Amino acid sequence: MRLDEIARGKVYVDVNVFYMYLRPDPAYLPIIRGFLGRIVQGDIEAYTSILTMDELFYRLLLARIKDVYQRDPLQVLREDASGAIAGCGSEIGVALRRLVRLPHLHLAAVTEDDFPQMLGNITAFGLLPRDALHIAVMQRLGLNEIATDDADFDRVHWLQRHWVFNAPVP
Repeated sequence: MRLDEIARGKVYVDVNVFYMYLRPDPAYLPIIRGFLGRIVQGDIEAYTSILTMDELFYRLLLARIKDVYQRDPLQVLREDASGAIAGCGSEIGVALRRLVRLPHLHLAAVTEDDFPQMLGNITAFGLLPRDALHIAVMQRLGLNEIATDDADFDRVHWLQRHWVFNAPVP
């Protein structure tokens, strides 16, 4: 189901949805704004994890460094990580603080109990560790719907994936 077709319910939100909101593509921004608006109104109870915020900060940092330095961001970080982070990180921090204060967006911790579940998810669904950990958090929270364009989640048979532009292959 496309992201703009979700009217109600509980949904786990993956990093790429937030990334597409904070680094918008005009073609998809209306879909994401509508989704976030339904969260703010309380029609959708959204969940994400601190893991998502970690990944989002890093991806935004790389994009911002590339914008500012016009160079490979990983090379910039190798040469002057503290300077690049000082120059680009504060505005990202402001954006993420605002994001996690959205009404009806719940920020879940990653717990010690998620680790064995993550290991099981890696083998059960052929997922990379980070995605397997997202699934472990969802399992602990009792969620079976995810907002993401990451098709790797399609391998989790009990999961319903809501997408922006990357529809599941039937």
